[in-house]
Amino acid sequence: MEMDAQFLFQVGAVVASLSGAWALVRAQVNTLKATQEEIKNHVDEVNRELDEAENNVAVLRQQITVLSNILSPDNLAAEHKRKGQVHEQIKKLQEEVANLQHMHNGRHPFIDELSSSHHAPHIPHQKTKNSS
Repeated sequence: MEMDAQFLFQVGAVVASLSGAWALVRAQVNTLKATQEEIKNHVDEVNRELDEAENNVAVLRQQITVLSNILSPDNLAAEHKRKGQVHEQIKKLQEEVANLQHMHNGRHPFIDELSSSHHAPHIPHQKTKNSS
């Protein structure tokens, strides 16, 4: 096998083509890596937003459950019953206070008047020099 100039030229052209193709492949690989990184960042952002949305939905579901329990017919009935009992107790206490006010004559006698009306004489406490 002789290596003439034409053969060497063809080998050089093949090597040049291969090196050009290699450079093109490397450039494409770098472009694909950059695109892959962008897609990964986008997917990460979508996952973060999805997690936040799921957390918000969980909170809302919990709030709805609490409100549903508060507003359930059984709880509302019990609450209205309790309010009715409290209302009746208030009315009864108001009546008792009114009766007590009618029993009281509105006069507050002095202690001297009270002592003269009782059988035992009232001796007021006097301060002496020895008692302080």
